[in-house]
Amino acid sequence: IVPEASEKELTAYLDQIAAAKDLLLAPDAPALVEHFPDNADLSTVYARYTALLRANRLLDFDDLIYQTVQLFEEQPAVLQRYQDRFRWLSVDEYQDINYAQYRLLRLLTPPGTNLCAIGDPDQAIYGFRGAKREYFLRFQQDFPAAKLLQLDQNYRSTQTILDAAVQVIAESSGRATALQIWSDFVDQTKLQIYQAPTDNAEAEYVVHQVEQLVGGTSYFSLDTGRTSGTEAEVYSFGDFAVLYRTRAQSRLLIEAFDRSGIPYQTVGETPLVEYKEIRQILAYLWLTVNPTATFYQEQVYAQARRKDVVRIGYFMPRLQAAATSESVAQLIDSVTEFLRIDLQTTFNDAQNERIARLRRRATTFGRALRDFLEATLLQHETDHYDPRADRVTLMTLHAAKGLEFPVVLIPGCEETLLPYSLAGHDVDLEEERRLFYVGLTRAQRRLILLHAKRRLLFGQRVQNEPSRFLLDIAETLKELKAMASGKAKKPAAEELQLSLF
Repeated sequence: IVPEASEKELTAYLDQIAAAKDLLLAPDAPALVEHFPDNADLSTVYARYTALLRANRLLDFDDLIYQTVQLFEEQPAVLQRYQDRFRWLSVDEYQDINYAQYRLLRLLTPPGTNLCAIGDPDQAIYGFRGAKREYFLRFQQDFPAAKLLQLDQNYRSTQTILDAAVQVIAESSGRATALQIWSDFVDQTKLQIYQAPTDNAEAEYVVHQVEQLVGGTSYFSLDTGRTSGTEAEVYSFGDFAVLYRTRAQSRLLIEAFDRSGIPYQTVGETPLVEYKEIRQILAYLWLTVNPTATFYQEQVYAQARRKDVVRIGYFMPRLQAAATSESVAQLIDSVTEFLRIDLQTTFNDAQNERIARLRRRATTFGRALRDFLEATLLQHETDHYDPRADRVTLMTLHAAKGLEFPVVLIPGCEETLLPYSLAGHDVDLEEERRLFYVGLTRAQRRLILLHAKRRLLFGQRVQNEPSRFLLDIAETLKELKAMASGKAKKPAAEELQLSLF
């Protein structure tokens, strides 16, 4: 489509095309220039991209709503059929819908339709994806007969955590209501606030807190003073979540957890389908479902040598025949073996692990190849969160939406990170405030907020002030904490890992 473009430029094009579809703008829409004035080529690239999708009989993710709205608006009989079919509709997270979703909903809800919408405008955090909380605020204007039910009792957090969260969100200039949230969980435990000298020390303190509240991951922890052994409550690793504003913050945290031997899971990593070896395997599988798809043919044959083209030509009919009787996991094994042996493709350890993850995911689909392929393309970052794993969860604040944990730690509670205002980023202070509110209200029993005086961000060492949001919380709800001064001799990594078992 744009052969001379870099990977970064292609990503920017795709992001803008997705945004255009969220606004229901076609490639030739005059408003395209108005919304994207800095990209004069967008209309041309968008049109080429659309033509490529049609030639391969494909839809991208944003097409699922964009083309449905087009269909309903152009075919009244089709719209009528679905209006008659869906007489009861329920929409969750209504505060996060975008224009295309709003338009689809209005088309499906003529007078007489039963609609239930659930949402919280204080948790609207997806403005960067085109979401408009205004649709929630005008709900009663759109649906005058609707009954409003205010759910003011919280069944998750302690009253102390709720009081702090309400104090933060109460400062929002655009807040629609002043709903007073209350809880039956009355606990005098205050929010812990810790200022670390550096981001490295901050990461170590996160590990230190987990070890304390778990009761020590080994006798080493007690011997060195990293845990006191006197904590009233003892938690398991799966009770902890470490939430951060940007993925860049996760590196030091991962290194600290690796050194400690504490098990953890990271959520919000690069999706499997973004990796070259995974795309290669999936292309072979897609061709068994749609042999004429030039998009996948190009992925399979683009880098193939002449002798490899012949081998692929012999292999594909065998793979298509196997797809009628073998499981998806077996098909992945066949493709992987063909790539390794016949095409002499080498995979490093990281690539082999990703292929193994793809295969593990496939085992739940049996022989439903198309279902597996479609599900893999549509997976969301939070789909990789395993609530049953006894591991500390590391994830972004955005990814934590809708989840809850007994203990939540939020590092990086400082200016430039929360609110996020680094160079080149237009800060939406109110949305950043709502994002912090979401983070606070993920906690059930304990909430630990951390900030560092000095931090390495994108190659630069910066000095930051504590986040303005921390200042909104009453001193009576906060407790300043200091890291234990005792210096511990680090054990061998193998010794610490074994001590966990």
